[in-house]
Amino acid sequence: MTEQPDAAVAAAPKRSFFVRRVDATNHFEIFFVSAVATIILVRAILAATGWPQLGGGKIHFAHLLWGGLGMLIAIILFLAMEGRLWDALGALAAGIGFGLFIDELGKFITSDNDYFFRPVIAIIYVIFVGLFFLFRWLGSIKHLSPQTALVNAFDYAKEAVLRDMDEGERAEALFLLSRADQADPVVVALGDMLHSLEMPEKPNPSPLQTAMRWFAGLYARFVDRRWFRVIVVGWFVVISLAGLVGGLGVDLNPANMSFADVGLSVTGFVEGVLVVIGIVRGRHSRLVAYAWFERAVLVSILVGEFFEFYANQLSAVFGLLPLLLTFITIRYMIGEERKKLADAETS
Repeated sequence: MTEQPDAAVAAAPKRSFFVRRVDATNHFEIFFVSAVATIILVRAILAATGWPQLGGGKIHFAHLLWGGLGMLIAIILFLAMEGRLWDALGALAAGIGFGLFIDELGKFITSDNDYFFRPVIAIIYVIFVGLFFLFRWLGSIKHLSPQTALVNAFDYAKEAVLRDMDEGERAEALFLLSRADQADPVVVALGDMLHSLEMPEKPNPSPLQTAMRWFAGLYARFVDRRWFRVIVVGWFVVISLAGLVGGLGVDLNPANMSFADVGLSVTGFVEGVLVVIGIVRGRHSRLVAYAWFERAVLVSILVGEFFEFYANQLSAVFGLLPLLLTFITIRYMIGEERKKLADAETS
């Protein structure tokens, strides 16, 4: 008679080799910001110093090589070191290295190795937009499986061995454990270990943390004021309508319009139309108006800025920064309106 398999073994959860890190977004942000900052900083320094060449004669140390060194350092850190600190430093080194690498793109897509190839900044911008959406997708975990929860809880718990774990990290680890299989003895043992840890005294906040909290509190007080919302939305309406007027005011003679002119005029027109729709349809709902304003600024960031970088190179950064600030503000206001609606439905 064949022995029947144990029920617990038969019901064993399915294992997966593809387990995402719940804190991946933090590393992506370090990589993304450091890469963008590196490109801007390198081009600014080279322009300020007259585009010098490191080396002499036939020798030229292109910063592509330094970018490779940065990415090599990141690889070594990821392969050899354990701990969140080294992960962050690896992401930083990778971002700086990738920024130095991709900044030389013009030399490798032109037959004459033209570093100053005009469309290259626009192409780099498109690459970073693509990376942004890729990182956003990889960093979002909609369904946390028991296996993913347990693996990430271990990742938090090992910090207790490397250094003192603070209360926030323990709470995060325990939350992840609560999403794991509670019948798993490993989960039980890890939970007992985390509960038994003695937490260090909470250190006094640094001056930077104190300043950030002060600004956060100040913003929280102002954001609910009507005059603040009017100013923010009014500013967004003004710059969006300026795009609409610019799109209508361009010489529509194809012979007098460049590629960037066509793109900017069409984008400005679409952006302005979206703002007008938001004003009309959002008369009785701020949330509807904000949603249309958000679409308008996304069109400007994802499409219009491509043509800005194509036409104006890195000087377009100064136009991108207020757009990003406006987008962040509008997103925050949308979140606040949704919270109000949720509170109204539950009350």
